[in-house]
Amino acid sequence: MSEHEGHRDRLRERFLRDGNMTGFAPHEALELLLTYAIPRKDVNPIAHRLLDHFGSLHAVLEARQEELTEVKEIGPSTAMLIRMLLPLFRLYENDRLAERKTLSSDREARDFCASLFKGVTDERFYLVSLDARLKIIATQVISEGTVDEVAVYPRQVLGLLLRQNAQGAILTHNHPGQNAEPSREDIEMTQLLSDVMGKVGIRLYDHVICGTDGTYSFARHGLLNPTKGASS
Repeated sequence: MSEHEGHRDRLRERFLRDGNMTGFAPHEALELLLTYAIPRKDVNPIAHRLLDHFGSLHAVLEARQEELTEVKEIGPSTAMLIRMLLPLFRLYENDRLAERKTLSSDREARDFCASLFKGVTDERFYLVSLDARLKIIATQVISEGTVDEVAVYPRQVLGLLLRQNAQGAILTHNHPGQNAEPSREDIEMTQLLSDVMGKVGIRLYDHVICGTDGTYSFARHGLLNPTKGASS
């Protein structure tokens, strides 16, 4: 057994023994991951190159496919494996949170909305459709854009809600790299969507904006009626 093969085994045994990565340095976590993408090679220098190139572990995980392949010895398959981690975690987190199926408080609603944007670098707009008991019917991306803009069309939103027989909805979008304060356009769009939904008996419970400083809730700031039965 070569020296680097022994090092791979020690990393794997350490993870299996503890069941987590507590105590792993960022380069060790990347090393362990890379052992499953790059066989029979010392991946320690590659892990260090990734960290040197992007500056941090979270920046490595948030990097785009083409950015990752700029790093020496990171091919398309390895880049794909790294790129899959955050979307996979988002699916896990959303599925775990959605198991409750009910957003019974504004805190639960904000936490659920925030989970949708982990590792997302482009602006996205989600529609969370609810039944009369505030159970989640569906969570859908209704628009994606650059970090500067995202387009949302009332007809599209209303069509989705009607097809799902939704009784209520929560809107949520992110401000990548910015604070969560709503812009004038955010406020005007929310009021328009609330009016459109209200005309067909669908209640807009909240619009949650997720930014670098946390979340901004239209309902908590008095810009919408508070969610039925919700508590802080």
